[in-house]
Amino acid sequence: MNENAANKRRDWVKNAAIIFLTVMLVLTFFSNTIMNYSLPEVATQYVQRGSITAKVRGTGNVEATDPYNVMVKESRVISSVAVKQGDEVEKDQVLYYLEDSESDELKTAQEELANLELTYMKGLFGSTVSPEIISKLASGNTDSFAGYQAMVTDMQNRLKAAQDRVNECQKAVDDLTLQGDKDKNNASVSTIGSELEKANATTDLERATEEHERDTEAFNKEKEERERELKAEITEMENRIKDLERMISSAENIANNVTGSASDPSVSPSPDTTYSGGVDVYIERKNAAAAIVEEKLNVIYEAAKNPNQGNPYEGEKNIDQLKAWIDQNEKFPEYEEPLRQYQAAVDQYNITVNFFEDASTDLSTYNTNKEQLAKTQRKLADLNAKLAEVSAITIGPSGSVQEARERLRSAEQTITAITNANKQADVAHMNKLADAQAALKNAQSVYELLKTEQTELAANINAELDLSKASKDIADKKAEIEKLKEKSVGAAITAPVAGTVTSLAYVAGETTKPEEAAAVIQVAGKGFTVSFTVTNDQAKKVQVGDAAELQNAWYYEDVKAVLSAIRPDPESAGQKKLLVFDVTGSGVQAGQSLNLSVGQRSSEYELVVPNSAIREDSNGKFILIVESRSGPISNRYIATRVDVEVLASDDNNTAISAGLYGYEYVITTSTKPVEAGKQVRLNES
Repeated sequence: MNENAANKRRDWVKNAAIIFLTVMLVLTFFSNTIMNYSLPEVATQYVQRGSITAKVRGTGNVEATDPYNVMVKESRVISSVAVKQGDEVEKDQVLYYLEDSESDELKTAQEELANLELTYMKGLFGSTVSPEIISKLASGNTDSFAGYQAMVTDMQNRLKAAQDRVNECQKAVDDLTLQGDKDKNNASVSTIGSELEKANATTDLERATEEHERDTEAFNKEKEERERELKAEITEMENRIKDLERMISSAENIANNVTGSASDPSVSPSPDTTYSGGVDVYIERKNAAAAIVEEKLNVIYEAAKNPNQGNPYEGEKNIDQLKAWIDQNEKFPEYEEPLRQYQAAVDQYNITVNFFEDASTDLSTYNTNKEQLAKTQRKLADLNAKLAEVSAITIGPSGSVQEARERLRSAEQTITAITNANKQADVAHMNKLADAQAALKNAQSVYELLKTEQTELAANINAELDLSKASKDIADKKAEIEKLKEKSVGAAITAPVAGTVTSLAYVAGETTKPEEAAAVIQVAGKGFTVSFTVTNDQAKKVQVGDAAELQNAWYYEDVKAVLSAIRPDPESAGQKKLLVFDVTGSGVQAGQSLNLSVGQRSSEYELVVPNSAIREDSNGKFILIVESRSGPISNRYIATRVDVEVLASDDNNTAISAGLYGYEYVITTSTKPVEAGKQVRLNES
């Protein structure tokens, strides 16, 4: 049971799946079909090799090559027309008959005559006209052209001479000014070398001075150090001499004291002869001083031996023990005077001993000290001499300093000399320039005076000529009036040349206009032209000399047209060209319309497409080709852009340059606008 239910369930699922897939396929098919019908339908054509024939077509009216415009000088009413358009006429043949009446030109001429006479009278008696000119005009003896020319030539010659003089003086001033500038420049240049030498000398002097100052400073330091050393040695020698002199003097004093030669102070005793005796004297004095000390000590000792004093010292004489005993027993007041005398004797003894020792030393070294003194004095003299020599040494300017000073002085003298010379030359030049400027001013005054005379002469001549011309204009106007009066009766307009009448401007009853052509005559033997406007690109496809074909050639059997000129279109300069054709043939008349085509050159190209395939936007020209892409059910067709360069084109096809292999499908037309990258539907027909 369960197995049957499971089988039924599987069958049901299987059937449902089949139905679902079938429905999806049907829906997909119909959706693709519906979508395809909504896509733009495009017509395509192969991109393939082909030929391009450049043809240019246009329509223009036949015009005479050199038409003759018959002009009328008078405003007259046309009585009748004697010819019709296309008639062959001879020279002087009547074209129009005019009504008998005074023309507007006659009335105008009479008014102009009155104005001319009035102007002549005003000019004749104007303030600027001299009596001489009035007299000439009244008598009819006006100067001839040769006379005027002679006066003008004479004035021009005088003016030219004055101008030449001005130019000469101006040149002299300019030359002197230029020479002055040149002299100033030369003066500046002439001082440059000296200024440079001065600058170099100044620099060298400063450098040498600095070096000299450094050398002087070093020298002075060394000199001061040497002087200081010598002065120290001298001071040492002087102190040594003082010591020696003291020692020698002491020895001599000792000797004098010993020998007792005070009776003859001029005689100095010899320490050599008195040495032993003098020492003995000082020994005796020392012994005497020692005896006094012993005597004073005995006094104290004897006093201390007094049994009443209780002195324990009986035998030995020891001053220190004795003083100790005196202090211990407070007996100092009793022994104060003996002790004082004892101490004085000791002091005297010590002095005597010192004297003895000094005398012994002085007397023993007397001769040595005398020799040492002499040597020291000589050494002192040498040192003083060296000190004086060193102190006398000075350092003067070096050779480089002197040389730089001399160079600087020489450069300054040169500059001064050049400056003075330039000043003198400048004064002389300024005098010459002032003379030249005065001459120039005088020449300019003469020239301006002659210019005034020339202006006056020109005014007189012009006045005379104007009045003479006015007189002649009056006479001419009178003659013109007489002729117009003659034409006012039985007048007609005639053909000035022989030819074919191509146009008539008036009909009977109309009034002629002097500024308009009354008729146009095609002179016999002259040709015709046809012209029409083309684009600049079209003009590049043809060249002068190309023969054109007549589209309506059946009507003109012997007519030929040849391109004779390619000109800018005056109505669209820079954008269009005007093709001009020479037209010949017996059946051609001015005013006819001709349809022409020109351009027969044919060339082969690798890539040719229909003209309708060429598209263009802001990025340039391009085509759309159809690319096939595989789909789930069928192929899809995508429009793909390909940028192209147009090489040539004719009425039907265009040669291109593009990244194509050939035989691609290019879209020529479509039912809807087509964009690159969008899907399209191919035309099945």
